[in-house]
Amino acid sequence: MSSDELLTRFTDPGPEFSPLPIWWWSGGRVTGDRIRWQMEQLVSQGVRQAVVMCLAPTGPMFGSLADDPPFLSPKWIELLDGACADAAELGFQLWMYDQIGFSGANFQGRLTAARPEFAGLALHRDPDGTISHRVSGFDYFNPDACAALLDQVHGELERHVGRWFGTVIPGFFQDELPPLPTWGHDFAETFAAEYGYDLVPRLSALYAGDDAESAGIRRDYQEHRARLARRAFFGPLAQWLSHRGLICGFDQASPAREGDPVGGVRIYGDYLGTHSGFGAPGSDHWGDAKVHSSLAHAHGHPRTWIEAFHSSGWGGTLEETYDWLAPFLRRGATLYDPHAVYYSTAGGWWEWAPPSTCWRQPYWPAYSQFSGAVSRLCSVLTAGTHCCDVVLLSPTSTAQAYLTLDGPLPPAERAAATFHALNGVGTWFAEERGVLERAGIDHDTFDEATIASGEVTADGLRIGAETYRAVVLPEVELLLPAAAARLAEFAAAGGTVVCVGGGAVAGAITVAEPEDVPAVLPKSRIRSDVPFLVRRHGDRHVLLLTAHDERSGTRAPIVDLDREGWTDTGFPWDEYWRQLRANGYEFVSPSDRVARVSGVTGRAQQWNPRTGERTNVPVVHGSVEVAFTDGPMTLLVFGDDLPAATHRPPGPVVRSVLLDDWRGLAESTLDNRHGDLAAPSRTGVLPIEVWRLGDELAGYGVFAEARDADGWRPVTWSLSRGIRDDPGHAEALGPKGYVPEEFLDWRHVRTGETVGIRTYLPLPERDGLFLAVGASAARRVFVDGAEVPVDRPRYQSFSPLPAGRTVRVEIEFTADQDGPLRASFAVVTAPAAYRRPEWLAGGEIHRTFHLDEMPSDATVQVASEEACRVLVNGAEVGRQGDFNPYPGFREIRIHPYDLREHLRPGENTLTLITTGPVAVDSRDPRLVSGPDWGEVRRLHRRDPRFLCRWARPHPLPGAHWLEPAAAPGEVVVPVIPDVAPGAERTETLTFPAPLGAVALRVPTDLDVVVRIGEAEYKPVDQRVRFPKPLRAGTPVELRFRAVDGRRGGALLDAGLEVETAEAPVELHSWEDLGLRALGGLVRYRTTFEALPGRVVLDLGEVRGTADVVVNGRLVDRLVWGPWRSEISDAVRDGVNELEIVVRGTLAGYLDDASPTMAVAAGQVRTGLFGPVRLVQHEKESDR
Repeated sequence: MSSDELLTRFTDPGPEFSPLPIWWWSGGRVTGDRIRWQMEQLVSQGVRQAVVMCLAPTGPMFGSLADDPPFLSPKWIELLDGACADAAELGFQLWMYDQIGFSGANFQGRLTAARPEFAGLALHRDPDGTISHRVSGFDYFNPDACAALLDQVHGELERHVGRWFGTVIPGFFQDELPPLPTWGHDFAETFAAEYGYDLVPRLSALYAGDDAESAGIRRDYQEHRARLARRAFFGPLAQWLSHRGLICGFDQASPAREGDPVGGVRIYGDYLGTHSGFGAPGSDHWGDAKVHSSLAHAHGHPRTWIEAFHSSGWGGTLEETYDWLAPFLRRGATLYDPHAVYYSTAGGWWEWAPPSTCWRQPYWPAYSQFSGAVSRLCSVLTAGTHCCDVVLLSPTSTAQAYLTLDGPLPPAERAAATFHALNGVGTWFAEERGVLERAGIDHDTFDEATIASGEVTADGLRIGAETYRAVVLPEVELLLPAAAARLAEFAAAGGTVVCVGGGAVAGAITVAEPEDVPAVLPKSRIRSDVPFLVRRHGDRHVLLLTAHDERSGTRAPIVDLDREGWTDTGFPWDEYWRQLRANGYEFVSPSDRVARVSGVTGRAQQWNPRTGERTNVPVVHGSVEVAFTDGPMTLLVFGDDLPAATHRPPGPVVRSVLLDDWRGLAESTLDNRHGDLAAPSRTGVLPIEVWRLGDELAGYGVFAEARDADGWRPVTWSLSRGIRDDPGHAEALGPKGYVPEEFLDWRHVRTGETVGIRTYLPLPERDGLFLAVGASAARRVFVDGAEVPVDRPRYQSFSPLPAGRTVRVEIEFTADQDGPLRASFAVVTAPAAYRRPEWLAGGEIHRTFHLDEMPSDATVQVASEEACRVLVNGAEVGRQGDFNPYPGFREIRIHPYDLREHLRPGENTLTLITTGPVAVDSRDPRLVSGPDWGEVRRLHRRDPRFLCRWARPHPLPGAHWLEPAAAPGEVVVPVIPDVAPGAERTETLTFPAPLGAVALRVPTDLDVVVRIGEAEYKPVDQRVRFPKPLRAGTPVELRFRAVDGRRGGALLDAGLEVETAEAPVELHSWEDLGLRALGGLVRYRTTFEALPGRVVLDLGEVRGTADVVVNGRLVDRLVWGPWRSEISDAVRDGVNELEIVVRGTLAGYLDDASPTMAVAAGQVRTGLFGPVRLVQHEKESDR
C-alpha cells in the first residue's frame, strides 16, 4: 500500500467504516416517510450504514408489543425495499439481521411444525443412568432443515430485495445463534464412519470419567458436533454469502462471545472452527475483541465486529463512549456497531438496553466529530497487516476432552482460567487487562487447527499474513497431534514455545504460572508505556495508542457481579442497575498524558482521528513522545515515506487569562414531532421542564397505605404513569411503550407472607360497580371492614361495590411464591370488557368452540414459557418456545397464529401441548384463556398488557396518554383514591428556578398560587409570567388548594413547563442551575480582549460537548478532553465575543420524565465547569 493510499484512508474513509448502529424497527408503527427522515438524520452526522433489526418481529417479545408491520410480511418487505431505494439515493447502506437467534421470529417453530423431522435431538440421562434422546429445539445438524431455515430468511430477502445485494445491502448480522444439538438423527452413523468406533455404547463417557479413554471420546464427540454443524449450517451459509459478495458479522451467545474455551465448546462444539467462515467475526462489548480479531487475522477477513454499548445508560457522553471503545479497537475491532438507534421511543417510554445514539440526543449536532474519528480509525486499522510476535493458544481440545454434559472437569477449568489470565477479560463492565497486555505484549489467539495449518519459516511461524516468534500454551492437557508437531518444528527452528503448568511440546519452555510468561518471551521490537496496537502498511507502521488503562480512562470494574451461571438463570439486571445507579463509574481524563514509544524508525507523525490533522513528531534515538492532545486515542505513523504535516503545535506558553462574567441561556432540543419524548399531541420542541420538587416528583403522590412485614407505610404512584422508577421494567431492559397495569409492588415477599393495601374510594352514584383486582397472589377484599366475595382463584378477580359514597377498601394478598408481588385495582362497570388472559398451568389443554360462520379475525395469540405445540382440529399449526439462545433460561415467547385454514363450521377444538404455563388471547372471548380452560396459574412474570393481543381499558384512568387504545371508556371509572379523605386543605411544593426562568406553566386543574419571595402570581390558563428572568436557584413555591386524594407531586398532572431568557450564570452543573431535566443545551457567553500571538481557549472541565464560537464564527466542536481549541484565526483586535454551546444527553430528562432505570450515577451531571482560560503562546517568529 502506497503512502497516498494510506493517507486517503485517513483523510477520506469510505462509508463502510462509519459507525454501523442497529436500527430497531420496533416500538411503533413503521412508515416509509419516517424511515427516510431518520436515515437523513443519520447521514447528516456521518453515519452511513445501519443494521435493520426487529425486537418483536412476529409477536410480543421482551415486554415489547408486536412490531408493526411484522418482520418479512408483505408490508415490511415493501418498507424495506423503499428504504433501500432511499439508501441508494442518500449513499447509505442497510445490513440485514437474520432473526433466527436472539429475538427470534420463530422460523424454526414454523418449520418443525410443518416438518417434524427438522426438530433437534438432545441427549438425556435419567436418574438411574439410562441415556436416551428426546426432541429439543432445531436440528442444526440436518442439511435439509438448515437449508429450509436459511431459505426462510436469506432466501426470502433475496427474492424480494436481492437486487440491492452487494450495493445497498453489504451483508448480514447474526446474533446469539442457539446452542447446537447434543445429538442428531445420523449422529451415531456419521460418528462411527469418521472415528471408527460406535459411540452409543460409550455414551456414559460424555457424562463422567477423567481417564484418557473417556477424554478422547468426549473430544471426538464435540469435534463431531462442530463437523455436522459446519456441514449443515455454517458451511452452506458461508458459501451462500460468498457467492453473493456479502459478508456476515456476528455476536454469539455467552460465554462463547467472551472467548471462553469451555463455553465455546459447550454451545458450538468448536467455536473458533465453526465460525471461521464469517467475514466479520465479533461480539458485543461483553465479549472479547482479541479472540475475534485473531479469528479474522487467521482466515483473511478484513473486519472485526464490535456491538457496543448497550445497557451503559442514557447519559454516557461521547467522551466516555470514545474511551470505552478504545480497548476494543486496540484489541483488533474495526467495525463499530452502536447497539441502538431506536425507530421509536414512544413518549420517552420505549427503550431496549439504552442508550439510543441518535438525533434525539442533544449532543447529536456534534456527533460527526465522533463518527469522523471512528471512521478514520476503522479505515486505517482495517488496512495493512496486524503485527505482533505472540500467539496464545485457545485450548479447544482440552476443553472438548474435559467438558462433560454435566459440566467441566478440572483440566478444562485450569486451561480456561490460565487462558483468561493471559488474554485478559474484555467485558465492558468487568474489564481486566491480561498478563500479556500489562507487560506491553500484544498477541493473537488461535486454536490448534489454525496453528497446525501454519508454516515454519526462517522468520517464525507464519499464519495468514502474519509471522509470529512465540506461542504460549495455557496449561493444556490435550493437543491435536498436528498442532503438537507444528509447534515442535517451530521450536526446533528457533521459535519460542512456552507451556504454562507443564510441557506438552518438545523443545518448549515450561513455566509454573501465567505471570512467568512475559519474562521468557522474545523482546518486542516496538514498545510503549500505554496500551497499543501495531499494523504494517508496506514500509510504514501505524500505532494505535490508547490512554485507557489503570492510569486513565474509565476505572474497572464498573460493576461487581457474580457472572457464574447467569446463562442458565438469567442475567441479574436488578443488581447490575442497582450498582450503576448507586455508584456509577469513574472516568479519568487522559488530560496531558504523554505516551513514550521506542523502536521507531524513519520519520514519525501523529495523526489526529477527530480533526484529521497530521503533526510531525521528533524521533530521538528511535523513541518518540506523543501527547494525547485530542482524546484517549491517537495514531502514530512512522516510516521514511510520510506525507507533509498539516499542523504545527503552539509554542511555549506566555501567559493565561481567566475568563468570567458569564451569561447563560438554556434551550430545549427535545423534538417531539413523532411523539418520541412526550404525548403525541405535544407537537414541536418540548419546553424545558421541572419534574422534581424537593422530594416529590410531578404526577406522583401518596394514594394509599401498603402493609408488609414492617407494618403500614405510605405508597406512591401516578394516576397516569404508575410506579415511580418501576423496577418491573428491569427484566424487559426498559419500558416498552405502555404504562404497566400493575402499580403496586412489594419487591421481596416470601411464600405464604401476607401484605396489603388500604385506601378510600369515592364512588359515583351508579349501580353495577365492581372492584377489579389483578395480582399474582391469593386475596381477600374488605369494604368498610366487611369482607366481600372474590370470584374464582385467578390473577383477576371482581368484587361488588356500593354506589354513591366513599368507601374504605382494604385488599389483603398472600404470596404464592417468593419474589416480587405486584398488583393493580380499579373500579369497573363491565368485568367482561376488562378481562385479561389468564396463565394456565400447562399440560395438554383442549378448548372446544362452535362456529356458525367463519370469523373475520381468526387469529389467536399464544404465550408460553416452555416448548409448546398448537393444534386446531388435530392439525399442528405451530410450535414455539424451544429455540432460545439460552435454553436454561426460559423467556416468554408469544406468537400469533391465523387459524382460518384449519377452522370449519360447527365444532372446533384448539389444543395446546406444553410442559409449562401457557396463555391465549383473541378477539373472540371464547378463545381468551381463563379458569374454564383448566388449572390457572396466578403468576404473571410480565405485566398483563404484554399478553394481550389488543389493549383493554387500563386500571389507571390517565395511562392512555401513552396508549390511546387503553382509554377507560365506559369500563373503568376514573376514581381518585384518597388515603385520608377530609376537608379542603392547603399544600405546597417548592423547587429552585431554572436559569433565566421568565414564565411557567403549572399543569393542574386545582387552584394554585405561585410565590417568589414576597411576590405572588395567580396562573391564567395555567400560566404565569415573571417581570424579569430569575437567577438560577431562586426558590419558587406553589401553593395548592387540594380538594381530593391528590397529594405531593400528584397535585401536578405532569412536569412544570418553563420559558427561559438569558441571565447571569455560574459555571456549575446544570442541576445546580435548576436544569436537571434539561434535554438540550446552554449557551454560555462572555467577552475578552484580544491577545497577540497564537491563542488557545482552554475550557477546563466539560461534561457534554462544547461548540466554540468566536465573534459568531464556529471555530471548533469539542467532544472530549483536553477541552482546548486554538482560536487565533477568529480573534479580532479589541473586544471579542465568545460563546460556548454545551450540549448534554437525555439522561436528566428521561430520569425524571420516564421510568427508565438506565441512568447511572453521575450521568445527569452536565455543564461547563471551567476554569475557562485564554492561553497565549509564543508566535513562531518569537522562537
